[in-house]
This record gives sequence, C-alpha cells and structure tokens, in this order.
Amino acid sequence: MSPIPPNSPDRRGHLRGQSISEAILAPQAVVPDVIFDAKEEDEISANLAEHHHAIIGAEFKNPNNIIKQPTLATLGDTPFAHDGDKLEHHRVVATEFVANPVQFEAPEPILQNALVLLDPRIPDCIHLIEAGRKRGLMIMAVVPKPNDGSKALIDFYPTAEALLEVGMHQVYEPPFGSKFDVVECAANLKTIEAQQNLRFLGVVPCRESAVDFSDILGALLGLTVVNDLGLASARRDKGLMKVAVANAGLRVAKYARLTSGDGSDVIKAIQELDLEYPVVVKTPRGMSTMDVFICNNEEEAKTHTAHIVRSVGPDGRRTQYALLEEFIKGEEFAINLVASPTTPRGVQVTDVWMYHKVYTEGFVCLTFHVAVDPHDRAYASLVQYAEGVCRAVGIKYGMAHVELKAEFNPKSERWVSPVMIEVGARLAGGRKAIMASQTIPGWYPFDAIVDAHCGFPIRMPPSFRPSKKAVQCYIPSDKNGILKSVEGDDFDRLPTHNCHVMLRKIGDKVVRARDLMSFAAYVWLIGDDEDVKRDVKRAREEFKVEVEPIAEEPERCASPASDAS
Repeated sequence: MSPIPPNSPDRRGHLRGQSISEAILAPQAVVPDVIFDAKEEDEISANLAEHHHAIIGAEFKNPNNIIKQPTLATLGDTPFAHDGDKLEHHRVVATEFVANPVQFEAPEPILQNALVLLDPRIPDCIHLIEAGRKRGLMIMAVVPKPNDGSKALIDFYPTAEALLEVGMHQVYEPPFGSKFDVVECAANLKTIEAQQNLRFLGVVPCRESAVDFSDILGALLGLTVVNDLGLASARRDKGLMKVAVANAGLRVAKYARLTSGDGSDVIKAIQELDLEYPVVVKTPRGMSTMDVFICNNEEEAKTHTAHIVRSVGPDGRRTQYALLEEFIKGEEFAINLVASPTTPRGVQVTDVWMYHKVYTEGFVCLTFHVAVDPHDRAYASLVQYAEGVCRAVGIKYGMAHVELKAEFNPKSERWVSPVMIEVGARLAGGRKAIMASQTIPGWYPFDAIVDAHCGFPIRMPPSFRPSKKAVQCYIPSDKNGILKSVEGDDFDRLPTHNCHVMLRKIGDKVVRARDLMSFAAYVWLIGDDEDVKRDVKRAREEFKVEVEPIAEEPERCASPASDAS
C-alpha cells in the first residue's frame, strides 16, 4: 500500500512529532505532540515552506546542520506543502517523504521497480537512464562524494542538479565532507524504498571506485543479483586480484607487496622474484593510470615505492602497501565483456581494443585505442583468457573490463601468452560502450547492463564483429604552463569525427601528458580504416598550445593501465 503524504486528510487528527527535516529547516517551528486541527497544521506547513529552498543556501536558517544530513535531491513540488514554493530542484533529508516527484503519477497499490546507479558520470548515465525508462524503471543515483559545484569537469563529477537535469529521477547524497558509509546508505535507501513504494532491482557501478561498494550495497538491499561477495575485494585490490586469477590457473605477473616507508624492501623483493629492470611499481587501488610507475633502476623503484606507501591513494583511502610487479613485454589490450546467467557461457566478450603508445622522454604515453574484431582468430587466446579472469574474480552480472598484455607470434599470426594487468567489474570508460553500440549492429550495451543487473535476459546480437573502425585518440599538450591559446581544437573538421571533449580551457594549467587526466583533449572517430588513421594523425599533429611557462614538474614514468580507458 502506498504511503500517505504528511499533510493528507487521512493523517489529520493523528499524533505527529517533528520530523528531521522540519527540525533542520525551521528549528523554531516546534510541533507539539498533541492532536490539532487542520487549521493548525496548515499554519505549520506554511512556516516550513517559508524556509524551504531547493538548493542548500542562505534561505535556510541553519545551513550548517542540513549539510550534516544525508540528502535526497529531486524535481517537483515542495515536499512540505502543496501551496508552498514552486521550485525546480529540491534537496531534503533522505528519509523524508518527497511529494510529487517528477514524471510520477499518483501512487498505485503496486511497487515501482527501481535501479540504483552508483557514482554515475553524465556521458554514461544518459544512456542508462534511457534504458531504464524503456523498462519502466525509476532511476536513482547514489553519489558517494557529492560535488557542491566546486569541482571542475561536471560531466565526470556531476552535481545533484546536473544529474537531475539529464533525467535522473532522484539523487541520494551522504552528508557533505563525510566518508561514504555503505551500511548507512543501505539503511536510508531501504527507508526510501518503503516510503516511496519502490522495489530496487539492481545496483550498477559506474566507475572503478564504486566496484567494491556496489555488490555490498546490493546485498544489504536484499538483492540476489550481485557478484560473488567473497571475491569483492579481489575485484578492486590489484594484489588480491592476482591471487584469485592465479588460483584459477591463469598466468599473472610476478609481484610482491612492499610496506617499507623508505622503499628499502625493493632490493629483497626483486631478488626473491628473480626480476630484472624495468619493473612496475603501482598503488594497489589505483584508477585513471594514477600512481603507476615503470622504474628502470633501483633508485626509481625505491622513490616511487616510498611515495605510494606514505600517501593517500587516488580513491581517497590511505595506502597500506605498494605493489612491485614484473614488467610484461608485448602490446596492451582492453577487453570488454558482459556477464549474465542468460548468456550461453555466462561471460561474453563484446569488444576488444588495442592500445597504441609512444615512449618519449622516459615516459609511456598513449596515442590512441583502436577497436579490433573479437571474432578474428588472431585474438582467440585473449578472448578465452579474459573470460577466465572474469570467472576467477566472481563477476556474474553486468559489465567487465579486462586489461592485459600479449605478444604476437608471427609464425601462427596470433596474439599469445596473455597476462592480466587488471580487471574492473564495471562499464569501460572512454565512451567505449557508446562507440561499440555505434559500430556493432544489434548491440545495445546500456540495455544489456540494465538487464544484467536487474536479472532480466540479455538481448545479444548475431555477431560482435564491428562494421566500422572506432578509435579513441588522446590529444597531448607538449608544454607545461598556463594555457594562453589553442589551435586545432575544432576537431569536428575531421571527416570521421564522432565526438570530442576538451579537458583544459584558457587559463587552466596544462602539463605534458603523463596519465589519462593530464591530456588536453580526447577525440573519438568512426569510419573506414584508412580515413580514421589519417584523422588520428591530423588531430594530434595539428593541435598546438601556447602557454605562460611555469616550473617543470619532476619526471616520473607512468603506465597506461586505466580506469577511463
């Protein structure tokens, strides 16, 4: 049965205590715990509406208290009075009932199916919202680290208002400045589920940092469509990841955990593993190629190990150790998969991307990713290996993204000896799913991820062979400084142009590209093979920047293992 709004006639004459949001929004309005008539209730509602505002701001009497509460942002009328302010955005205490949410009809005595998007990004969630709408789902975003508008790149770190404007129904945010508590979040979502007559069907992780939380949150919500909880840490921690994959009988790089704050345990680890330089030193819970170093000597390895052990990782957590790994020769690939019990093998490769890199000034720098044919026999061992990796870390529902290295055997004309770099139980970044949907006939990856996490059968195409060549091109800055002017940023002049995004604007600081977030721009191209190759070259060579020089940053060697790739 649907909940009754606080000011409905059915509740008049009942005892009613002061709600949480009433205490925060209008602390001077004390609601006596006695029976009162309709006139008295109207007066109290008007008092609440007088101080209600959709965006947390000066109109609140005590804004310092409201930001200490988990909040729910939505569209529609004020939740406190039908004759109150008519505002576009509303942010209320998460466990308060929200009246008249946008696009919802009067509640029926049945449950409304809902889907949670955990830590979404605008480019992907637009398509996920559309897929959910076609299935009649209410879509709720859970944002572990709210953006109050101070962070740049709203598409990648969206505010609640930005998410609502692209079609999200509701946005749950924990208190500003607090550490995300998955147990508290689950408890609040269960309260919201009861108040709004919802039934959550699934939780979709939308970026690397959400992977380990998503299945735990789903289990706390009582869902059965979750990945193996016993391997949740192995889907995020790169050390435990290697243990799980090795236990499945698949090859992994030699590695050691280093805990010394001065890097002194590097020498012993290299001797015990019988390694030679170069070696890789990385943070165990990294993303977006941050804190990944290729070290050519003992001094570099010690320096970067000490840096990682003493620092906070890219995900905001204190790093307990650094990983030292064998440097694997060969070319790097990203292999994307979908997992569902409704697929023939439980895990199915959907698209394969080959990374192209250049080595310059001691750095490994990405140039472009190109999609290849997963049905080509040359990639058969990579496909088989990637599927095995997903099973090894317990991925049973949703998307997966495996990064590995392999060597080409000219005699057999096949890529052989694949070795995992990492695996992510989430949708690949870099618009790869979008590009796959535009080049693989009959493949709808965003429909597939929603269906997989809801436990619905997945619609599969007859083949995953791409009809056109898809490329993601990385546009670097070759200088350090404050950006003064740019030439060649009109990427839509390229005949195969599909999309692009500028990561820097005039007045921003730019650096020579080291990791994924240090590039000046990304460009996506779709077309025939030769045309795409031509436009990749033009996009990179014709892009010029003028800067106001600043001090050079200390050099370091970064590897292109990626969250956004």
